[in-house]
Amino acid sequence: MALELSSTTAIKTAVASGAGPAVLSSLAVAPEIAAGTLVSPTVTGLELERVLRAVWPTGDRLTGPARDLYAIARRDTT
Repeated sequence: MALELSSTTAIKTAVASGAGPAVLSSLAVAPEIAAGTLVSPTVTGLELERVLRAVWPTGDRLTGPARDLYAIARRDTT
């Protein structure tokens, strides 16, 4: 069964209801893992990569925490 769901909550609910496994952020499922309603299996030999995009209105300049977060995200971690 393949599903396309529009939120993390919907994905977690589907998995908990038996729809099958999913890949989600560890932060997103931490409460469910702690409560025992979801389990996180160990998977070896798998590398997942995620592309992030930063967007803001044309002409605006990032300031404060938004600027700091953007600077951190742009650091090359390879």
